[in-house]
Amino acid sequence: MIELKIFEVPIIKSGVDFLSNILNGQKLTDAHTCYKVFDTKIFKKIKLEETDFAFCPEITTKLSSINEKIIEVPIKYSGRNYKEGKKITLIDGVIALKTIFYYRFIKKIF
Repeated sequence: MIELKIFEVPIIKSGVDFLSNILNGQKLTDAHTCYKVFDTKIFKKIKLEETDFAFCPEITTKLSSINEKIIEVPIKYSGRNYKEGKKITLIDGVIALKTIFYYRFIKKIF
């Protein structure tokens, strides 16, 4: 079985970011980054449910649903490659899209 790594095919990652931005009304360059900072008041408005990579699209979609603009702040980061332990694959991209659609159209946050 061939395991397709999502970041080895940049068009897949770009496609997930593009769809996330369209559906969520954001302009993010990396919609599913792991670094997130919130004001406590905003954080208490939403109930988080996901416990894996789906956390990122969940939080992005839920914040967008309450009309919170997400602001990206540049950081210095040296990402791991797959030999060093990176774990994200194509299935995570599919899960991200499923999560965005689920929280955008099926499950409301309130």
